[in-house]
Formats: sequence, structure tokens, C-alpha cells
Amino acid sequence: MFEGGITLTEPTASRLEEARRLASLCAAATCISGSMIAHVGHGATLEQNMPRFLMRLGSRYEHLIMRTINFLANREFIYRNPTLKRITDWISDKVMSVTNGEVLCLAEAQEMVASIAGSGYTIATGTCPCRRARNNISDEVPNNTDMVFGDWADTYLENYPGLYARLDARQATELLEDFDRHGFIHQVYGFRGKEGAAYVMCNCDPSVCIPLLAQKARGLQAFRKGRSVAVVAMDSCVGVAECGVCIARCPFDARSEAGGKSAVDAETCFGCGVCVVSCKGRATSLERKQGARLVYARGFVE
Repeated sequence: MFEGGITLTEPTASRLEEARRLASLCAAATCISGSMIAHVGHGATLEQNMPRFLMRLGSRYEHLIMRTINFLANREFIYRNPTLKRITDWISDKVMSVTNGEVLCLAEAQEMVASIAGSGYTIATGTCPCRRARNNISDEVPNNTDMVFGDWADTYLENYPGLYARLDARQATELLEDFDRHGFIHQVYGFRGKEGAAYVMCNCDPSVCIPLLAQKARGLQAFRKGRSVAVVAMDSCVGVAECGVCIARCPFDARSEAGGKSAVDAETCFGCGVCVVSCKGRATSLERKQGARLVYARGFVE
């Protein structure tokens, strides 16, 4: 055999061919991995740096954690006993310093999932852990409202192949709109107050959500207010007698009647926006609070 005018023995020619194949494989692998890195790295980055074993445990047993919170929040004797209350409040504060959430309106939630999908991360949805914890599966409203991202989503898909399903950006944004119509609150949860450390977006049924009910009943601060507040154009409000859906629908009791029209308590409002879609006279809108900012959704929402 000849290669460049040099006679090669059979073993040498074979080794040269193997080297060429190896070089080709390396080049292909480099191109593929480079493409994947460029795809995932395009846009904002999810700061999900939880140890893998904690991620697996958390995703596997989240509904049991919710069940524990629900148990503690509904035991009146704990809150009548000063010592037990102090212990419970101390534990709650420690947990909330590690993981908590923030409220998003529909537009922010949709922008976030579109940005996450566009950055190459996995999005999946499955049965609400609060519903599983409370054994409260509905025949009337959506149950698969738990929307998870990135490595957290991959772990849920692995642990619960029958309960969680992968979503693309269009499916995720359409689901969020449907959740909003049902009056579900969009909350994104992360860890240690780190910007962009989003793991899950809970689309919470106010009658089922354990963190929401614990927060209202016991003052346990599971999530913070959004960066907007509801405002009412009184001239457009058709009145509580004709509409009033916003008052019944507000999960934070921030709406009330004033002179026959609907009013907003800005200090109580969390800016979830579920009152906006139900307003018959289109009198309610969201107004950005000065200086307010997102944390866990930061980088994915303008």
C-alpha cells in the first residue's frame, strides 16, 4: 500500500485508518457537544446547584413535605402553646430561609417559561404535590399544575414517568393561560434567595395550596409578593352588584366593596392578577410597584 509515496505495511495502514476514524469521531463529538452547550447557554441560566441526591429526595418526597406542613398548620394546639408555637415558627423561618417563592402574574409566567424553553432547558408538568398530599384530586379543574424546570424537571420525569410529562414552550404558555382562567396563582420557587435559582412554578388552586393556606392561617411566609399591584379604574368598574367576581376570586382578601364598586387594598395585594381576567368592565389592571424586582425569575423576565 502507498500513502503519500511511502510504502506502508498492513498493520501500519490499519492503525492509520483507526486514527482517522477516531479523529472523525472526536470532531463529531466536539461539534455535537458544542451545539448542545450553545443551545443551553443561549439566554439566561438556571442556577440549579442543589446536590443531586437532595434533588432526587426532594422531588421524590415533596408531597410528604407538603403533608407535614399541612399537619402543622392545622393543629390548633400548637399555636395555643407558646413554646410549641416558638419551635414551629423557628423551624418555619429556617426552612423559608432556604426555599421560598415569589408571585408572578400571567404575562410574567408566560415570559418565563418561553425564556426557559428558549434557553434549552426541560419543562415538565405533573400532578400538584399539594393535591397529592391532601388526596384532593379534582374532576372539575386541572390537577397537573406543577410545572418544573431544568434538572429538577428531568428528575421528576425520571421519578414519576406516569405523573409528569414534557412540555414545549407553546404547550406551557397555553397551560398557564388555562390555569389563570381558573383563578390559579403562579408562584415560582427557588433556593437561598439566589437570582435565577428557579426550580418549579406552582400554579396554585387557592382552595388546595398548602403554603398559601398556611401563610394565611398562621403567617408562615412561604412566598413573597409579586412586583405589581392591582389598580381599579372606578369609571370602568360596573359595580359589585353586577359583577364582583374579583372580590370572590382574590386569594389574598385584598378586594372589597367601596361605594358599590370594587376597591383594592394595595398593602394586602400580592399582584397575582387573577382578578384582571375576570373583570367584566375591564376596570382592573396591574401596575408595577416602584423599585420592586423579581429574584428567582430574574433573568427570564424583563
